[in-house]
Amino acid sequence: MDPSISPNGAAAKTLIGGRRQRFYVVWACLLTVWIAVIGAIAATMPDLYFYSYYSVDYSLGFIRRGLAGELPGALPWDYFTDLEILRWVPTVLYSLALITVAVTVGRRNGTSERRLMLALSVPLLPFGFVFALFSARPDLVGAASLAVFATVLATSLRSSRTVLVVSAIYGLLNVPLTLIHEATPFLFSLGAVAVIATFARHCSPTAQRLSPALALAPGLLAGLAVAMFGRRGLSAELCTMTPSGSINNPLAGRPTFDQLLHGFEFNIDYRDWICEFIYPYFDQGFGDAVRFVAGRGVLPLLSSVLFGLFVFAVTMGAVSTISGVPLARFGRLLRQRPWWVLAGSVLLVPVFLTGVDWTRWWVVISYNLGLVYLLFASSQLEAAMPATRCNLRVFAAGTALLAIFPIGLIPGFAGVIPW
Repeated sequence: MDPSISPNGAAAKTLIGGRRQRFYVVWACLLTVWIAVIGAIAATMPDLYFYSYYSVDYSLGFIRRGLAGELPGALPWDYFTDLEILRWVPTVLYSLALITVAVTVGRRNGTSERRLMLALSVPLLPFGFVFALFSARPDLVGAASLAVFATVLATSLRSSRTVLVVSAIYGLLNVPLTLIHEATPFLFSLGAVAVIATFARHCSPTAQRLSPALALAPGLLAGLAVAMFGRRGLSAELCTMTPSGSINNPLAGRPTFDQLLHGFEFNIDYRDWICEFIYPYFDQGFGDAVRFVAGRGVLPLLSSVLFGLFVFAVTMGAVSTISGVPLARFGRLLRQRPWWVLAGSVLLVPVFLTGVDWTRWWVVISYNLGLVYLLFASSQLEAAMPATRCNLRVFAAGTALLAIFPIGLIPGFAGVIPW
């Protein structure tokens, strides 16, 4: 049987011995404790940077991220309570999407030990739970949307009509997400075309041609509209419209590590902070952003790329080693649609040109391809085989190291920290 063909849903279950069952129970308990500790740490961190994504609305006309700024007014609480809630929305949605992927990977085509290990590794991968907590920007909602899109195509009957309808829904959903964060369609286009190339390859040629356009075009057109028609030069007006309020920002006080551990507080005025560190960027055009990135210097940007490549290699290598499914097999599927993959890759270029968090962009690339690879690997014959001692050792050691050193948390070496 061709190993690239998925086994059917009635695949025989691989029995897990009692000793290994106890190992996975203990491991799951440790994972739960780890999630609770990381979540508690995140809850104590200052959130005002994430608040800033929701502080610009359409009061002064069409402006980038203006739809995000309309959300606080739609909630029934006061302005800063609304911001506190909205800060956690991307994290919750992204975490739910990761859970969906993990459950799909673990239970798809029958339970096996390798599929169980793949599922349990999802929270610890570079794009996993830590990334959801400490990179809680609104574009995470776009990442969650991609996860649902991939899961639906991976588990559906894959008829041409299903692929076209799901692709169209995904594309239309990207329009409001782009108005909330303009980078969303550019960040996740590579993942969308990888999903279609991997899970829609049995559809009609017409569906295979139309589905990428349906999935990508709406969001990209919305992004183009933001770039061409979004108003600039409004930082002074935005500043006067922002409510004033006391916000805890410990980092602005340059605390010691001991002070941070004991809950050091340093209150600042939110309006003063956002007027100094955030609103000036809304006056920039594309060329201004490119010059800003170039001004960070070659060494920090190159260091970010090299570390990002390491993150990508860890992600793909972990999936390949745990599942036993060769990465080359997944690569062959992508090479069958080279123009799609090239287009998805090229669409990432504007993100690199206008944003300094280059390692973060590589974490997103790891998510785009690692997500699809996870779902693909779980459907392969190797994933149904009993786990070897090597599989188990790599899983235990690798996940432990990723828990201790969450490499997906590092945004890059050229980033700017707004105090």
